[in-house]
Amino acid sequence: MGVLFQNKLTLSDASLFEEFFKKNYQLCCLVALRYVKSEQIADDIVQEAFVTLWQKRHELRIQTSLKNYLLNMVKNRSLNYLRDETQMDEITESSLSSDLIDDPNDNFSQEELALHIAKAIDELPSQCKKVFQLAYHERLTYNEIASTLNLSRNTIKTQMGIAYKMIRFKLSDYFLNLFSFSFFRTKK
Repeated sequence: MGVLFQNKLTLSDASLFEEFFKKNYQLCCLVALRYVKSEQIADDIVQEAFVTLWQKRHELRIQTSLKNYLLNMVKNRSLNYLRDETQMDEITESSLSSDLIDDPNDNFSQEELALHIAKAIDELPSQCKKVFQLAYHERLTYNEIASTLNLSRNTIKTQMGIAYKMIRFKLSDYFLNLFSFSFFRTKK
């Protein structure tokens, strides 16, 4: 089934569009968060993008995959938000120029990787997950985590080791698939 036909089908059927929404919502939020740094604003941007996509579905002539179109739409809306809020100074010229190069083959692999990492972290055992999140989201040291959780520093080190090992294992399939895809893609 061709990309254009699939786009038209997804945009014309409410249940297919809902499935598309559920499948891509979290990834879109990660794209928006890459720019706006606020979960609430990212959520608003993504919701507005989906609403606009649905409302203008009959007018749109999408030549790429619907997913890439949506991700670019979210990226552009995020940048528009920054421009409108005069927060553009925080984004350096170099990061903007490298991020704005439109490559139709760009599958937003960084955001997909972030999604896989988030899923791997979410699947950690509860104690391990708590330790890992304190270390990376709260940026606490092992000693601070040990004090907060009333555990020894060695327990924290052990839990972090387990977390790294489990995350590495869960991401190995993703990297293998990514490697295989890029290998076969370049061997035309």
